[in-house]
Amino acid sequence: MMKKSVPLVLILIGLLELSTRFVRADAKPSASDVIAKVLNADPWGLSGAAVTAHADLKDKGGATSQLAFSARSRRYEATLAKSLVRFTAPVDLAGAGFLQIQKSNGDDDRFLFLPELPRSRRISGNLRANSFMGTDFSFADLDRRDLRESTAKSLPEATIDKYPCFHVEYQPSRTDSPYSRVEIWVRTDNSLPLKMNFFDRANALLKTFTTQEVRRVSGHWYVTRSTMVDRQHSHETVLVLDKVEPAADIPDDEFTVRNLEKL
Repeated sequence: MMKKSVPLVLILIGLLELSTRFVRADAKPSASDVIAKVLNADPWGLSGAAVTAHADLKDKGGATSQLAFSARSRRYEATLAKSLVRFTAPVDLAGAGFLQIQKSNGDDDRFLFLPELPRSRRISGNLRANSFMGTDFSFADLDRRDLRESTAKSLPEATIDKYPCFHVEYQPSRTDSPYSRVEIWVRTDNSLPLKMNFFDRANALLKTFTTQEVRRVSGHWYVTRSTMVDRQHSHETVLVLDKVEPAADIPDDEFTVRNLEKL
């Protein structure tokens, strides 16, 4: 029996479908995809890690100070997380803590506890622009809500320190954001941000974030040394993660106001 030949048109259709699949696999991610990758990558260990860290602060006159702290966090839904930061230095801040619970609807929960006060203080959304414990990082930088709720567009790709980067600009959707827009350069291989420019509500450059060191721990990449510079006040903060360990099983009951207020 003679075998039936496959019509040429069917062969061409098959080749077209195959080539389309390859194109889609190699397609450049959208700006929103890049932002989602950064959130999922958890560069600073805020969504499922145990961290020991310190921050070196330097003002315009050259005076320096240091904060030391530990942090534990737990991812509980998509890119949402609960985290608790406990300070160990300087002496007058030892025992102070900060609890943050990110939410998909409404404002995040933020509580700051200082040992000299009888109870913790809730940090409302209209204080997101405030400095976090005197550093050049704001409460808004810690809650990552501007990343979670924003519109983004792609800019020309660039190379930073020999690493190819996606270049994206995003505009926070919330009116309580201190930023009108943020530019971010993200490594194409591990989704770590290597540089960020933050613009204030008047669209003037406010702060610049740069990554100096990254480390891979148990297959997870982290930004372990970085600098945030306040361009308008000549102040800078160097953040160093001295030790970081991925941790998916931190008990949920650690992230409560009652636990925050324990000394």
